[in-house]
Formats: sequence, C-alpha cells, structure tokens
Amino acid sequence: MSAPPRFDRAAFDRLVADHQEAVRLANELEYQLYRLGELADADRAAPFQRAGGELIGLLRNLLFRHDQQVLPLLEALCREESA
Repeated sequence: MSAPPRFDRAAFDRLVADHQEAVRLANELEYQLYRLGELADADRAAPFQRAGGELIGLLRNLLFRHDQQVLPLLEALCREESA
C-alpha cells in the first residue's frame, strides 16, 4: 500500500469550498424541482420530483456525514502536515 498523498491547508480549503457548492446546488435543484411541479402537469412532473427528492435526500445525508465526520478528520490531518 502506498503512502497517502499530502494534504495541506489549501487542499482542505478547496474541499470545503466544493462541499459548500454541493450544498448550494442541492438547494437549487430542490427549488427547481418544486417549481417544475408548479409549472408542469402534476402527473408528468411527479416522477422527476420523486427521483430528484430521493437524490437530494441521499446527497444531504452524505454531505452531513462529510461535515460531521470526514472534514474534521481531514482538518486534523492538515494540521499534522503543517506541524
């Protein structure tokens, strides 16, 4: 097994920025899906809303886990690399 790649503060900051952008895009997708339901025939829009809602739910859970578990570990690793 090879050594893990270096992980510095700049890499961590980019990861956090990407995380925040994913949250923003999930919110925008959710808004647009509900808007679609208001503008389109409900029978035609419902499958899109259902599939999108499931994807958004999964994404929110994943992002929450990253926020609570993964990012703190990576931030600690980043501190170790700079020490």
